[in-house]
Amino acid sequence: MKSVRYFVVILCCFSVATSSLPAENVAAPTEKTDFLRSPDHYMLRKHLDESVLRGEVPGGAVLLMHDGKKIFKEGFGFRHIKHAKPFTAETPFHVASISKPIIATLVVKLAAERRLDLDRPIDTYLHEMSDLLLESGEAPATLPTLRQCLSHTAGFRSDYDKGGRPWLRYRHQGMTLADVVAREAKMPMPINPGEEFSYSGIGYDIAGRIIELSTGHSLEVAIQTELFEPLGMTHSTYHPDEDTAKQMADFYWLWRSDGKFRRKLNQPLIPPGNYISVGGGIVSTLDDLSKFMLLHQNYGVHDGKQFIPRDAIQEMYRGDRPGKYYGLGFMLRSAGKDGLANEISHSGSSGTLMWLDRRQQNIGVLVTQHRISEGAKMPESEKRIPIDTPTWQAATKKEVLDPMLDRLQKSNSRLVRAQAEK
Repeated sequence: MKSVRYFVVILCCFSVATSSLPAENVAAPTEKTDFLRSPDHYMLRKHLDESVLRGEVPGGAVLLMHDGKKIFKEGFGFRHIKHAKPFTAETPFHVASISKPIIATLVVKLAAERRLDLDRPIDTYLHEMSDLLLESGEAPATLPTLRQCLSHTAGFRSDYDKGGRPWLRYRHQGMTLADVVAREAKMPMPINPGEEFSYSGIGYDIAGRIIELSTGHSLEVAIQTELFEPLGMTHSTYHPDEDTAKQMADFYWLWRSDGKFRRKLNQPLIPPGNYISVGGGIVSTLDDLSKFMLLHQNYGVHDGKQFIPRDAIQEMYRGDRPGKYYGLGFMLRSAGKDGLANEISHSGSSGTLMWLDRRQQNIGVLVTQHRISEGAKMPESEKRIPIDTPTWQAATKKEVLDPMLDRLQKSNSRLVRAQAEK
């Protein structure tokens, strides 16, 4: 009886929300996938829809793969609440810091092709980096390497420190990436390179500029020709056009004081050639991100060919440096006997999360476009949403998706054993 009432509620809510929508805004039919077992599919769909009804998330999309096959790909809720525009499985979105593993993969590819070197000091490519200084006014003990830029151990100012997000100041200023990196080179460094892990997008701006110099192209052209086009990531870009922008999901703050959503006003599009955060500026889709993660699941093989050498791409998963839970562009979890992480992942501040479980051959892309406001100056007693509340994405993965995928793995293992015994 409960399940009947649940579907009646969801149907009524969606009917009201979409009754006045023009035809082009109605959600597209779900792509056929190798579906999860019916109870798991129902449970996941129920969780997604009820999360919208409870006001935990405005909407989003989920793609799951097992053994290279899509087992779930659906959108839920809304990409624009007021206008009741549905968030579909094809909706483009800001990936935010998921840009980092993408850029790191491109750097590793270029290094494998000997077009740049991960371990040479960055002033080899950027002469202005020779003048880097610590906050004490002294020169750093050594200059950072590109490898350290990708692993957040280069010593640059953290995103969470004052002035640690210069892209907020420099975007929409008509500046180039070269202009911004020249200014970032003048920012004092709080620590010596290689000493500590300090999550910093500045290192990724520098990596992007080195990509430009190594390829002879702008970052957008380089990433399109070297990575996106070969992998078939046809809906990924730093610079979406106006048609794509109209289809993108709006971003919402979930206000900590009253638990209500407030839409962030859309910013003007940044034209190609102008600066955008290298480690946070990519726009993509579920399918494109799954193609990217398949490259990693297949040890650098794409379309039957070794696109990136296996040993080079595996080094991205090794956490034997300061910040051992972060490799080259990826967050790392549960190292195996070979020293490589069994699970690689990354999240983004726009409400994105993607991961690859290398043991179980599971890929997940879980997307919303919302974030809980900080409310740092607000007394805890006035917060409707406590400060230690986990993100909806992290909670959904841990409490819903991981157990579900574990059940799938066990079910498949039993089936394989049964067939072997026949």
